[in-house]
Amino acid sequence: MDLNFTLSSLRNSYEIGNVTPEIIINEVFNRIENDSHDAIWISLRDKTKLFEIVSSLKYIHSKSLPLYGIPFSVKDNIDVEGLPTTAACPSFSYTAKKSATIVEQLEKAGAICIGKTNMDQFATGLNGTRSPYGSCGSAFNPMMVAGGSSSGSAVSVALQQVCFSIGTDTGGSGRIPAGLNNIVGLKPTVGILSSNGLVPCCPSLDCPSIFSLNVEDAIEVAEILFQTNSSDPSLRYDYKKSSFNLTKIKNSFNVYIPQKNQLEFFGNEEGKTLYENAIVNFSSLGGVIKYIDYEPFLEASKLLFDGPWVADRYASIGSFIQQNKDNVLDVTKEVVDNAIKWKAEDVFKAMEKIKVIKAFIRSNIEENDFLVLPTVPTIYTIKEMEKDPILLNNQHGYYSYFANILDLCAISIPSNFYSIGMPFGITIMAHAFKDSQVASLGKAFTDLIATAPGKERDS
Repeated sequence: MDLNFTLSSLRNSYEIGNVTPEIIINEVFNRIENDSHDAIWISLRDKTKLFEIVSSLKYIHSKSLPLYGIPFSVKDNIDVEGLPTTAACPSFSYTAKKSATIVEQLEKAGAICIGKTNMDQFATGLNGTRSPYGSCGSAFNPMMVAGGSSSGSAVSVALQQVCFSIGTDTGGSGRIPAGLNNIVGLKPTVGILSSNGLVPCCPSLDCPSIFSLNVEDAIEVAEILFQTNSSDPSLRYDYKKSSFNLTKIKNSFNVYIPQKNQLEFFGNEEGKTLYENAIVNFSSLGGVIKYIDYEPFLEASKLLFDGPWVADRYASIGSFIQQNKDNVLDVTKEVVDNAIKWKAEDVFKAMEKIKVIKAFIRSNIEENDFLVLPTVPTIYTIKEMEKDPILLNNQHGYYSYFANILDLCAISIPSNFYSIGMPFGITIMAHAFKDSQVASLGKAFTDLIATAPGKERDS
């Protein structure tokens, strides 16, 4: 079946009667079974169960369900009732008795959860190779790293096995896989979408993320998930300041990029060129390009993954790892065990340092300005990543680690392609609660490059 898995395409097919949800479910399974890519899924719902779900939806008029019959996937550190939650660690696995809040919201809107996708174990990674269920390669080249930790989620969308996917993001897991698979990755402001029902990585910073084929779909899913529930401890007290919608961008706005000597592509000169070309497109949209000292952002990154914030990760899964060392990947143990050396006083000192960096950002990037960065500075094969998993993984996070710890929202969007056919993505960041603005600029950018003369990109 030659059907594009975007919201508009599926809705149009439902409206004119070309397909039914049952047909779409069969098509999803055909695409999964016939695709040559490995290690995308950890568990799938039984077709019988899915047909039962569809049947129950028919008792409600489909027009009252904004996501009626839309297939989606869920990263396997998010609970889905009746399915195992493994966090890519079989010995950790349990069958969820209740779905995460965000999954419940999506299914109440008529969306159909197909199953759970592969990930870096306990969300400790940005590459997609840290899983006993296999390394997940990019949709554009299975020999290349797909990005993580939400690797399977991104690839399931890029291959159009589902319409959208729910991942998580602590230091880039909702953006890096989007950039390496030519899709959209929306990382909202921490605390405006519920984290209830997620296996925590760093509970103080975790947030759900959304992968989709275009910006419009991501922002619509986010709006459905946005809620004002004061009884949910994962939501922020000031969440009422934000909601999700697309608006017209201003004729002139500031775009901040790192100083030239602070740009880092780890020898990837083609990536540098692709980034520079992307910045020209932002100028065409009215962006005034300005430089900012990138060192404070890097300092925040170090505090998150090579500093006291690792203790937040240890508090979540450290005891399990200590009791199940033989059942946990060596690289996972190495990352989490790094927390043992930090003291309580180190945490408080780091918190004060983050306050200073936030003040620096507020004084240099105004409320309606943007920070525009490469999503991923360079690309690696799976074999290369496996040979040096810590160093190369950290290189992936050069432009992503700091977003949550500095309370920034972000969206990764497709930009261009390397000569070898791998995608190159761009990330737009802004202050907390500016989610609609980053999405709107993201849409303007993708609309511009889609109509550029001679531009070739996969839709």
